[in-house]
Amino acid sequence: MRWYNFFHIYQPPAWDEAIIRRVADESYRPVLKILEDHSSLRITMNITGALVEQLLALGMSDIVNRYRVLIHRGQVELVGSAMYHPILPLLPVEEARRQIELQTTLYRQTFGPEYSPQGFYCPEMAYDPHLDGLLLELGYTWVILDEISANGEIGTAPIDRPWILPSGLRAVFRNRHISDYLSFSSDLANPADGLRAIKEDSRGHEVLITAMDGENLGHHRHGVERLWEFLATYPGIETETLSTLAKQPGIRGQRLLSGSWSSQPADVARGIPFALWDHPENPIHQLQWELTRLIVRTVGECERDPNYHTVRHLVDRTLASDRYWWASASPWWDMAIVIRETQKLADAITPMTSVPPATRSAIEQLVQRITTTVELWERTGLAHKRQHDYLLGTGDVRFMAGGQVAS
Repeated sequence: MRWYNFFHIYQPPAWDEAIIRRVADESYRPVLKILEDHSSLRITMNITGALVEQLLALGMSDIVNRYRVLIHRGQVELVGSAMYHPILPLLPVEEARRQIELQTTLYRQTFGPEYSPQGFYCPEMAYDPHLDGLLLELGYTWVILDEISANGEIGTAPIDRPWILPSGLRAVFRNRHISDYLSFSSDLANPADGLRAIKEDSRGHEVLITAMDGENLGHHRHGVERLWEFLATYPGIETETLSTLAKQPGIRGQRLLSGSWSSQPADVARGIPFALWDHPENPIHQLQWELTRLIVRTVGECERDPNYHTVRHLVDRTLASDRYWWASASPWWDMAIVIRETQKLADAITPMTSVPPATRSAIEQLVQRITTTVELWERTGLAHKRQHDYLLGTGDVRFMAGGQVAS
C-alpha cells in the first residue's frame, strides 16, 4: 500500500508561549524524531507562516532547522498556504493573494530561495472553486482537499488518483474516515486495530491519502504519534509525498463543491460549507464578518496614511480563522478568546490618523454588539446547548490539548 500523509501544523499569531512550548515538546519534536529515525518515511506538510514566526521569535529554531534538513533530504515536502491561517474563500481575492504571498516570502527566507511548491493547502481545507484561478496564476498545479468537495458526500468519491478540474488545476482528496479515525477514535492500546481499519476501508487498502492537524500526533491526543509511527513503518506500507501522486494520470472531474475538512454533508447541501466560521444562523459570526469587512475596507482606503504599513501588518495577523471558530459553539466555544481577538482586530487600525470618526464609531459599536452577544450566549447557556446539540447530532469525537471534548 502507498500511503500519502499530509500534516498541517499551526499556532495562532501571538499565541500563548506556554502552549506553543508544550505543543513543541508533545508533538513537533517527537514527530521530528520519528522522521529522523526512519529515513524512508516521506510526508507532505504545511508549517504555517504564523507558526514559523513564533518558533523563531521564541528561540525554538531547532524545530525549524530540523525541518530544513528533512526538506533538503527529501523526506518532507512543503506546500504553499496562507500566512496567518485565514479562511480564504471568505476573503476578498486580493486579501487571499496577499496572505499566500506573505507565506511564500517567509518560506524562501527560512527554507531557501529554491522553495517553489507545486501543491497548495487551503487553511482548514476551506475551498471554493473561485480560488482555482488565483492558485493557477500563482503557479500552483494541485491542491489537497477534503473528499466532501468532490460530491458533497463522505465515503463515495474515487480518491485514489488526482482529479483534473475544468480549470486545469489538479485536486487530490483526503480519506476523511481514516484521517479522523486515526486522529480521534483509534484504539491506541492496540495498534493492529489501525491496520485492520485501513485494510477494511474499500478505498484505502492500495492507495491511502490522509490529512490532519499535526498537533493531533501527541498533543491533542497523546499516543497518536506512536500509532502513526507503527503504521507508517509497518512492512508492506510505503510512504510517499503528495506531489508524486498529483503528477500521476488523473480522471477528468466536474466542478467541485465548496467545503472544508469540517463540513458536514447536510451543511454543504444547505449551501453552508463553512459553518464553523460563517454560519448564517449564528449572529456572532455575522457581526464578526461585518467588522472584518469594515476593517479590511478601511485599511484599503487609507494607503497614504503614514502608519499604513504598521497597520497593514497588524490586520494581516488578525485575519486568522480562530475568532470565528471559537464563536461557532460547534463544538468549539471560548468567550474570552472571542472577545479578546475581536478587540485585537478593532485595535489594529488605532495607529491610523486618517480614519474618519464615523468609521471609528461604527467599529466601536460592532465590537460592543459582538461582546454583548457573546456574553449573552455564555450567561444563558445557549453556547453550551449548541455544543451539546452539535456533538449529539454529528456523533463526532474531538480532542483538544490531550482531553476529549464532551457534550
